[in-house]
Amino acid sequence: MGLFWGLCSVIITSVAQLSLGFAMDNLPPMLQPLAFISAVFSLSIGAFSLYAGLAGYLLSVICWHKALHQLALSKAYALLSLSYVLVWVASMILPGWQGSFSVKALAGVLCIMAGLMTIFLPSRKCQP
Repeated sequence: MGLFWGLCSVIITSVAQLSLGFAMDNLPPMLQPLAFISAVFSLSIGAFSLYAGLAGYLLSVICWHKALHQLALSKAYALLSLSYVLVWVASMILPGWQGSFSVKALAGVLCIMAGLMTIFLPSRKCQP
């Protein structure tokens, strides 16, 4: 059950990251505080994306809390790397994100996946 909550946290975090990225693309820069604050309190798509991303992080923390009660920290923490993979893939698939494929990025994703498999696959016990 801990793995379930950990994966929920990772998926929600990834969606929250994408939502916050969308919000920052659609809100004025924070270096223009009056324009930014005005936009944040408007009914714009940027403000909605900002609120959705922040709410997603809150929900993710709740899932993470549940995961840590049922899964070893060494395993749970490794799951967080899946977020990099999910955001990279989503940025290539979703329109408007300008995510690009590269062999280097794919190699990094494959390393992450190999590391996760190494951590989560059951190990054989050595017998003397």
